[in-house]
Amino acid sequence: MRRVTSLPPIELATVALGAVLTLVTVMFVNRYGTGLGLAAPLGAILFVALVAAFVFRPHVAVAATIAYFAFLPALRIFGSQTLGATKDIITLAAVAAAAVVLVERRAGRRGWAADRPVLILVAFLFGLYFLNIGGNLSGESGYNIAWFHGLRLFAEPLFLLVVGLALPNPVRTYHWAVRSAIAAAVVATVFGGAQQALGVQWLIVNGYRYGKQVREIGGHLRSFGTLDEPFSYATLLLLALAVVLLRRRLGPAGYALVGLLCVGLVFSFVRTAALILLALVGIAIARRGQTRLAVFVVLIAVAGSAVLFALTAGATSTRSVRISPHEYLTLNGRTGLWTSAVGHAPSAWVLGRGVGVVGTASQRARESLTGAASTTRASGGTVVDSAFPEVVADIGLIGLAILLALFGRLILLAWRAAARGISSGWTALGILVIVLLDALTRESLTGFPTAYIAMLLVGLAAATWTADDPRSDPQRTA
Repeated sequence: MRRVTSLPPIELATVALGAVLTLVTVMFVNRYGTGLGLAAPLGAILFVALVAAFVFRPHVAVAATIAYFAFLPALRIFGSQTLGATKDIITLAAVAAAAVVLVERRAGRRGWAADRPVLILVAFLFGLYFLNIGGNLSGESGYNIAWFHGLRLFAEPLFLLVVGLALPNPVRTYHWAVRSAIAAAVVATVFGGAQQALGVQWLIVNGYRYGKQVREIGGHLRSFGTLDEPFSYATLLLLALAVVLLRRRLGPAGYALVGLLCVGLVFSFVRTAALILLALVGIAIARRGQTRLAVFVVLIAVAGSAVLFALTAGATSTRSVRISPHEYLTLNGRTGLWTSAVGHAPSAWVLGRGVGVVGTASQRARESLTGAASTTRASGGTVVDSAFPEVVADIGLIGLAILLALFGRLILLAWRAAARGISSGWTALGILVIVLLDALTRESLTGFPTAYIAMLLVGLAAATWTADDPRSDPQRTA
């Protein structure tokens, strides 16, 4: 009697993929030797392993990703600059895993409970960046390296939002993710305290660059922890504070964490961090049912942010921006800088000057793919002191309106979840407030790692609001 055993489709595909990768590895080694011949197939195998981890063990993969993102800037300094590209590989693997999960759900006739307006708004934003209508009309930006970096830097955090919405076991994955974010922030805080003790000279001698990682204000070192600069460091700590402060109950460990993270914030000397923290305190007060006091505290934080915004926008200090190897543009205050970035033509306001004309993408276009300074490209790049003018310069007021609609929709969904008593709704609300206020004074919507971590956490939180696992408890405190 003959016995036939059939493999499930997913296992059959895994076996077939393994056979193909083994064959390709042998062929590459035979053709190119053990250098490039072995590196390329091993890279492909590692990528497949990452995709498998996000599909089958999403809670472990996401927690490890958040920790790795938080420590990657330090690893680049003490290790190799080529590690910078690993964040793009991990993000691409997470997106591929989300696609696999969605295809599997469709094959199994299982629906996807993600909010459709959010997905549509994300698709529109990505489409505007990809098509680069304003750049093609103005002629300032085509499909060049600056466009590629602008598309990549803006799309990756958005895609991680969708990844969070799509991964399986969202409740378990969310709880692992927020714990990883807290742990990463604690490690960064400890590093920041050590930097204060070691001093500026020691940091410069041991590989950090003055003016990039190492910065001072009033003679005081601004801690940057495991990150590249003090502002990202402060935002990472604020994300962890949002998770801790917006729990149902703090407890002794919670108060200790809040105290430690607040000390780390003080050492960053970032003024906007105090106002954002005040807004988080207001949301925490609302979380505990004291609505009137919460509204008062949040209004104070918003008013303070508006005052700080006005003061910095009208500042009289001059700053020089390098626009070519031999030409500098001197601007008076932040308003002049924004006006120069957005442009004067009405058509540029509506559709944008073009993706990558200004901002981080224009600077990255003058570096190598790993992020190291290039000797063959002009240094510099026009900076923008706020994410919102950068978006207007890239895709115009139409794109900015879609972006604000996306954040508005996410805030509405988070508020509805919070009103139902779901803890992750409050956390998402706090994270969204951090992202929006932080974006007011720096290019944080494309900033690594904070934008990546924040959008991934929001996506995971949103997935818990519609989780259908009867064994999970979405209202459980993270």
